[in-house]
Amino acid sequence: MEIPQREVLRYLGYRNQKLDQATARLIEECRAEAKALLRTGVVYRVYPIAREGDQIRLPATTLRLASKDLSRHLRHADRCVLLAATLGLALDQRIAAYARLDLTRAVVLDACATAAIEAFCNQVQAQLGAQAAREGYRLTTRYSPGYGDLSIVYQKAILEALQAYTRIGLTVTEDHLLLPRKSVTAFIGLEKGEKNTPEEKAETGGAHDRCRRCPDQTCQFRKGGDGVETQA
Repeated sequence: MEIPQREVLRYLGYRNQKLDQATARLIEECRAEAKALLRTGVVYRVYPIAREGDQIRLPATTLRLASKDLSRHLRHADRCVLLAATLGLALDQRIAAYARLDLTRAVVLDACATAAIEAFCNQVQAQLGAQAAREGYRLTTRYSPGYGDLSIVYQKAILEALQAYTRIGLTVTEDHLLLPRKSVTAFIGLEKGEKNTPEEKAETGGAHDRCRRCPDQTCQFRKGGDGVETQA
């Protein structure tokens, strides 16, 4: 699995800036280090969707999700994939160690890890998409707790539904944060038929499309990553 440099730069806040050789070298070192430390794990299940107004309920789980944004995201879906993925503890531990010894390297490695979990989820979703296509379905993009009005308080129930701790070692803190930190939970809709409108077609796009459609207009990560040049 590759860790895209473009995404690393986006998470570092680069935009239309020249990248000096020392920084470029540090990023490449951290990308290589992150790849060596990856201990990826993923678990997912497919559920039918039950709708109760703006609530989404997944039968056979305790999940009742009060979210207009998630309801809209899944409006054309009759089933959804509930997914949890992680890069493991080793990356967290190395980032924490660098935070005490070399803060710049810690920041860059953290950006590499964030790009890596997105790349891993994209890889998993591509595999799920191929399987869904054989059954006559297409996938929406991922929608995670913390997006829009979907609260992170649902993390615990998501992990319980997936038995994520016993299967991939993924747990959640009292503040509803995932551990290991470089982990993701997400809902992915399964839809029949073809996308017709430009908005519908964009829903199956990549990370940049998801960023553009995210309600959080103040997020620093939607601003960076374009037009970065390496300085000779």
